[in-house]
Amino acid sequence: MKTTLHTLLTLAAGSSLAIGMPTEYRLNNSFDLSVSPTTGFDGENANKGKLVRLEYPDGMGGFEVVLVSVFGDAQGPDVWGFDGVMFAAKDLFVTRSTDNGATWSQPVNVTNTAGLSSINADHDGDPLTPEIAYHGDSDKPNIFNVGQNLIISWIDHYVPGGAQRTVTYPEYGLVEVPYGATYSVRSNDGGATWTAPEMHSNGDRDAKQDVSKGSSAGFLITWQEDPKGLQPGDADGPGEGGAGANVSNGTDIWYTALRTSDFVAGTPFPAGQRVTNNFTMTDNDGLESGREGAARANSFLFGSTAIVAYEETKGLEGLDTGKYIRYHTFSAFDDSSPDETEGLGWILSTPDENARRVRFVTQPGPQQNQSDVRIVWVWKEGAFDNGGPSDIMCRVGTKNPDDPMSTGLRPEDLNPPIDPDAMLRENAFNNALGINLSSSLGLDAHPEDNFFEDSRAHRGMVRGDFLAFGWSWTPDWAVARYTDLENYNFYMRRSFDGGLTWTDARNMSNIPPEDKINVREPRIVGAPFSSNPATPQNQGAFVVAWGTEVNQYEHASVGTLDLNIFLTHTDDFGESYAPVVILDDVDVDAEPDSGAFESQLRLSPSGDRVFAVWQEVDRELGITNTRFRNGSTCLADLNGDGELDFFDVSMFRDLFLMNDLSVDFDGNGVLNFFDVSVFTNSYAAGCP
Repeated sequence: MKTTLHTLLTLAAGSSLAIGMPTEYRLNNSFDLSVSPTTGFDGENANKGKLVRLEYPDGMGGFEVVLVSVFGDAQGPDVWGFDGVMFAAKDLFVTRSTDNGATWSQPVNVTNTAGLSSINADHDGDPLTPEIAYHGDSDKPNIFNVGQNLIISWIDHYVPGGAQRTVTYPEYGLVEVPYGATYSVRSNDGGATWTAPEMHSNGDRDAKQDVSKGSSAGFLITWQEDPKGLQPGDADGPGEGGAGANVSNGTDIWYTALRTSDFVAGTPFPAGQRVTNNFTMTDNDGLESGREGAARANSFLFGSTAIVAYEETKGLEGLDTGKYIRYHTFSAFDDSSPDETEGLGWILSTPDENARRVRFVTQPGPQQNQSDVRIVWVWKEGAFDNGGPSDIMCRVGTKNPDDPMSTGLRPEDLNPPIDPDAMLRENAFNNALGINLSSSLGLDAHPEDNFFEDSRAHRGMVRGDFLAFGWSWTPDWAVARYTDLENYNFYMRRSFDGGLTWTDARNMSNIPPEDKINVREPRIVGAPFSSNPATPQNQGAFVVAWGTEVNQYEHASVGTLDLNIFLTHTDDFGESYAPVVILDDVDVDAEPDSGAFESQLRLSPSGDRVFAVWQEVDRELGITNTRFRNGSTCLADLNGDGELDFFDVSMFRDLFLMNDLSVDFDGNGVLNFFDVSVFTNSYAAGCP
């Protein structure tokens, strides 16, 4: 690749970077998405910001590129959680940019339920005080697009219709919280306009963990419904309170799906259907129940085929605690390919281990003619409950070109394979052990070969036969959890042959334990496909990011203390990486009460541009905002709009005259002729 003048000057200044290393992203000024640019309104409690990049024909021979972000923010009266802690009810807001993030539209409230109430509840457990209205607090949004068609789904506590139940928490003084329902809104014009909210469940069971996905064939929404409501407690994974919730018996995974033509026409989604069949009896309170409970589903549409995976309690009455990972495939829109498991699902995991947190990535459609890889499953697996040590296990689904019945999704298509009759526990013991990506003992290691090390927060991507997967890892779970003498770092492996062989694990974060810092919320995001011949995809381009937090003694924890978010990128399939940069603006030394977390990243097709949203908190003031930033390997594109023009020249001049070191391109701490030379050379070269 071409070495920029910036790189050469950096080398001349004594940098350790090697020639050929990707150019680091120059990050533009960050922007607060959760402050209205028109009214200045800020709910000061933004959360769960999400981001998508759209690219579609504009009808005039060109292509429209749009960024759309959705986030929650305080909008209504106070409501409360299971622990009685009060907070302002949230609505979801959408904003969009048509100039690569240089400017953003006025945020639009797409839920409008924070000012509405469908039920009263007891906020303090005191029978002498009256019940008060519980308003429509909107939970985290999920957003997905196919071209200019978008869907946003969420869980909301405004559930009109009269079926809404509540759950009471004796351990928190009889605090009462209403059940939530699944909602969605849609847009067919790239996020310029949105439909009214559509409700997909009725509050008779407590909806959680919605996922919305789509393909050229249509859109799919999945969620779980718990008949007894959220049950905080044992924490089968890391997290506090509800993040480690127990799953009630009889909890099922539900779905609804709609063809693209009906989606565009405004046809409502059909009534939800159960994916699982855990509801087998009614308990003494008249609530649905059973032996098992399913939760935390992930889903995808592969054409018209729905793929749904989740963790499910074993239901063995204490003989074997923990969970299985199960998955289903079926036609989302008709009965042409029914669920072969009849609602049971195939067991992916080792049946006598505790498995949870399943994720999967699928082969992008445009790459399906380049590779037989269709899907990669990853999950946590270990011998213990309650967030104990575990490894990251993997199976790769590959289409067999010599078998006309092969889809890449069948049990026999997986590597390592599972028993086609693995719906039943006894048959699942015939499953081959999954690939152990995270164990220090090798890919063939059993999770119980090492009871000390622990892995979590797995992420990955697929491009043709190239696979890149990562996870957070510590050599000693107990020491990392109960002391600050060990920590978690982010590791990655790659495969160039569809998962048959893998590279050694590489430590991407390299934080020494003595720094008292853990990695959290890692990300791996690949460059997207582009149908625009002017912006071809670089399949070898992806970005790697990770957040950081203070490593605390668990028994002395005061909650997560977030620090910074770091990122780097590659354009050669991970052979080399650009210098690591800090995404956020937080100076944790100067602002010890501030931190950044929950990054969402998108790339341009070539990988030369990055777009990011994240949450930034001021713990002292109790304020959280959703922020945006873009960056480019093109130094001259100072305003980040993807164009080189007078505005970039003007911006450079102004920053230079103000002695702003953001244009100190040679990195020597002084603005002089050499910085002007770097800018003019970059401008003359005409960045991608």
